This record gives sequence, structure tokens and C-alpha cells, in this order.
Amino acid sequence: MSTDPIVKCVSSDELHGDAKKIFEDFLDSSGKVPKWLQVMGNCEDTMTGFFSLFKSVMDNEPAPSELKWKVAYVVSDINKCEFCIGATQSKLSGLGISAQDLENVDKAEDPKEALAIEYARATTEHAYSIDPELTKRMQDAFSDEEIVEITAVIGTFNFLNRFNDALRILPESK
Repeated sequence: MSTDPIVKCVSSDELHGDAKKIFEDFLDSSGKVPKWLQVMGNCEDTMTGFFSLFKSVMDNEPAPSELKWKVAYVVSDINKCEFCIGATQSKLSGLGISAQDLENVDKAEDPKEALAIEYARATTEHAYSIDPELTKRMQDAFSDEEIVEITAVIGTFNFLNRFNDALRILPESK
């Protein structure tokens, strides 16, 4: 089986307007455009809309960025999305989180972090039947804005995991 995505990866030259600017910003800041974005670029309005959502969800407010990336890692691990597991590990490493800390993410010492991880698991595995006691603990520990944002991280990465897996977007070979 081929390891290439099932659709082409687009280049900056093929894009227009906001989509082209997103690519150019990535090239300027990191020297490359993530493969998922190259694939999503086949549909510019989807790419620009999703990228706007992604940026707003993964910023550092109101919930801290580190917590959101840990939630994203847990969701990606549950869904077995190789690309997103690698991407979230890399991001967390850049935030100073060790591989050992990631292996023990379910044993978080911080009660709010542990709760957010438990909520991420429940939401990803059975959002239709989240235990009311878990919901109450979330309401006691987090503001409404934080709950919405944590849930948005969970939803965003469930989407991104399925998008990457369905389109066969795999981690770059080392």
C-alpha cells in the first residue's frame, strides 16, 4: 500500500488570497507547510476556515496551551492517528514536556489537568453518554469558556485525526 495521501499535496503556487498567505506564513516561520495543510489546500475555503478555527482553539487563552496540547495528544492517541500523535508529541516536547511525562499523561498530578484528560477520553469515546458526575466536576473546576474551549480542542482533533487517517496523511519519514 502506498504511503502517499490519496489526494495531491498542493503548493503555494496553486493557492490564492488567504490560503496562499497561510502557506507563506508557515514557510516564513518554520520553512515548511504541514502535510495536512498541503492536502487541505485542495479545498481553499475548507483550509482557511479550518485553519482559523485551529488557531483560535489552540492559542493560550482561556485554557493554557500546554493543557490543550495534552488533550490533543490524548485524543490522537485514542484514535490512533499516527500523524497527530507525532505532531502533538513534537509540540509538547517544544513546550518542555518529556516523553516520560507523556507516557504518564493519564496520571497527571494537577487535578484540573487530570480532569481535562478524563473529559477528553469520555468525549472522544462516548460523547453521547458522558457521566453527569464528570460534567459536574468539569463545571466546578473550569469556567464555561474553558469547557467550551477544551471541548473544541477535543472536537478539532477528532476531526483532524479522521481527516488525516482517511486521506492517508502519515508522519514524515525520518
